[in-house]
Amino acid sequence: MSGDRKPPGVTFDDALNHKLAKAGWSRREFIARVGAFGAYAALTQLLVACASPAASPTAAPATPSPTPAGTTTAEATPEPTAEPTAVPEPEGELYVYNWDGYIGEETVAKFEDQYGIKVTYDLFPDEATQIGKLQSDGKGGGYDVSYPASTWMPAFIADGTVRALDHSLIPNLANLSPQWQNPGYDPGNQYSVPNAWWTTGYAWDPRRIDGDLTSWDTLWDPALDNRMAMLDDVRECFAAAAFRLGLSPNTTDLGELDQILASLAEQKPLLRLYTQDDIGDMVGGTVDLSHCWSGDWVQMTYEKARIRYVIPEEGSIKGNDVMVVLSGAPHPIAAHLWINFNLDAQISAENTNWIGYMGPNEAALPMIDDYIRDDPRLNPPAEVLAELVELAYLAPADLAKYTDRWTQLRAG
Repeated sequence: MSGDRKPPGVTFDDALNHKLAKAGWSRREFIARVGAFGAYAALTQLLVACASPAASPTAAPATPSPTPAGTTTAEATPEPTAEPTAVPEPEGELYVYNWDGYIGEETVAKFEDQYGIKVTYDLFPDEATQIGKLQSDGKGGGYDVSYPASTWMPAFIADGTVRALDHSLIPNLANLSPQWQNPGYDPGNQYSVPNAWWTTGYAWDPRRIDGDLTSWDTLWDPALDNRMAMLDDVRECFAAAAFRLGLSPNTTDLGELDQILASLAEQKPLLRLYTQDDIGDMVGGTVDLSHCWSGDWVQMTYEKARIRYVIPEEGSIKGNDVMVVLSGAPHPIAAHLWINFNLDAQISAENTNWIGYMGPNEAALPMIDDYIRDDPRLNPPAEVLAELVELAYLAPADLAKYTDRWTQLRAG
């Protein structure tokens, strides 16, 4: 490397021209790369091109499929080089699979404008549809990026549904708060990046239901017959009943699960519905009280500011979802770029401010709206967070204990 250093008195422009000539690049090509990837990445690519003229940026797909348009495959250099690795060129398309209303209003458009990548942004209505699609071929169902709950990560890693991330392509990982840098479900964020997190509780309309509600018992109150909704989510419903009974929301004990099922069966006749649209049901007046996630409550207040929310005193769930690159992603480099873009402090704050869900991005905190960042129901203090429980991954045989009882409940 020392022989390639700029000698004293040589201008940057002279040194740049020397490197361009050595790499066989035109100045126009270099400027185009600066515009597409930034000066640092373009210079890195130039240095690698100088050190190894036959090599080019790599964007190899995870599966043996045709190389996506706009990428090339790197060849090994004859001898080791101390030069930094080139930043691969992203593909021109990206396929994202996410919940409806679960990203900033302008995030997709800003990404497309900044990188010139066309985003196909598909929506799923519920988790069962999402997971079914991602597992349909064992490789992500043709998508590049999706947003599963963190509880799915052990299974997705074991089954090869997701691919290991290249952290060198996600420098904004540095923006994550310390508590999100080594999660138990994916140590070191090797396969996933935290996206948003929430608490689970319930919301109610104080014009229709009086009082400062604090307990899960309210959702079993006969006085609210036909005025309540529970989330159409087996783990969340079992968790609510478990907390009410003083049991673990992650229990696999058959006797305890039967107790929870009996409690939910007692509650069922009092419900208006199991909801897949808690926001619409509350805002539209279909119900006066709904089991919900904290970020959904925020979106309810956009239409009805009076709606209230509580984390019940018996205990509750803290959950999060993640961004992953699927193992069969046809555009893996663009997928990494998408994750890095969403970890940008400003973009992350805009996502939170629009959807109402807190993110794990410490650098974004100063830009998050005060009414979200400073609300202890949305961003609980450490002592409250310490008492909340995360839904654990359940092995298929244990998960079946839940789903079999859920099917029995819903059919009864």
